[in-house]
Amino acid sequence: MRGSMRVRRIGTVVGVLLGAIGCMKTDRVVAVQMDMNMDGGWDIALGDVALEDIALGDIALGDIALGDAALGWRPFSTPTAVTGLVADTTDCQCPTLTADELELYFSCARQGEASLHIWTSTRASRDAGWNWNPATLVNEFVSVYNEQDPDVSNDGLTMYFASDQLGEGYQIYFSQRTTREQKWPKAVLVQGLGFSTAEIRGPSVNPSGLFMTFCSAPRGTEDFNLYSASRTDPAVDWGNVQPLSGINSGRADADPALFHDSLSLIWSSRAPSNGKSWDLVEVSRLDSIIAFSAPKITLDSLNTSVSERYPWVSQDGTHILFTREAVGAPGVIYEAWR
Repeated sequence: MRGSMRVRRIGTVVGVLLGAIGCMKTDRVVAVQMDMNMDGGWDIALGDVALEDIALGDIALGDIALGDAALGWRPFSTPTAVTGLVADTTDCQCPTLTADELELYFSCARQGEASLHIWTSTRASRDAGWNWNPATLVNEFVSVYNEQDPDVSNDGLTMYFASDQLGEGYQIYFSQRTTREQKWPKAVLVQGLGFSTAEIRGPSVNPSGLFMTFCSAPRGTEDFNLYSASRTDPAVDWGNVQPLSGINSGRADADPALFHDSLSLIWSSRAPSNGKSWDLVEVSRLDSIIAFSAPKITLDSLNTSVSERYPWVSQDGTHILFTREAVGAPGVIYEAWR
């Protein structure tokens, strides 16, 4: 019976792949989802897979990361702490990297400081550590309030972040520069997101600069839900704000991280733990014109009994940075690969 179930599972996966190949364009990456219930039930997220790169005859059940990753990927590796950034921190969170992974930004509150500010570090190569060039404060963004949730563009020339510098709750700001050697110009408030009585945080903008996800909650609460906004040109204001109702859980959902050119999303949610802590959750879709919808998968190789929040994901989906926060303890940045 066990052998029969193995054949049935592999056959189902191959069937999904063949169906996807029939509808895919030859020059694009396709994300596929499947929710299955066999022998007690498990979920497969067949997301972000270049199907032309998969030899169907070589598929083995052991190569499918059940309930955690995409077809052809293992689950994320056991995460390790990112060291060498700032020695005397009480809280590090919200990491974001440029596409070459040589420039890192994150939010930090050092010992004795009441506010979070944005810090940065650089390195000479992708496999180098950060301790050779300890992080420095991005003075251009500093106010007497908080600056957090940075989101740097792939080319390192545009920065979005959240700040409560108006004294009326968090709103999203952005800054643009012409070269990576240039200092950041003064950040300006993002227009077109609405919600004048709400906290707006967690911006994640796709490489085209035309699609954004973020989270929002009534001011003074953490009842976050996920939203998207879009525009037709990077030079115009944002608009078309929509709740991501297909994946909002009814509990708090926050800190979205777009990747694979808006086909996939990882975020933090209180739903998997029934409100006890934050866990990382992933979803994919076939096309960027289709709304995100269930099934969702929890990233079990990353989640623990404490909170995992503020993910950043490389565009190919294989590298993730996030913050792990135990109750009463400072946030620590971790990373993992798949």
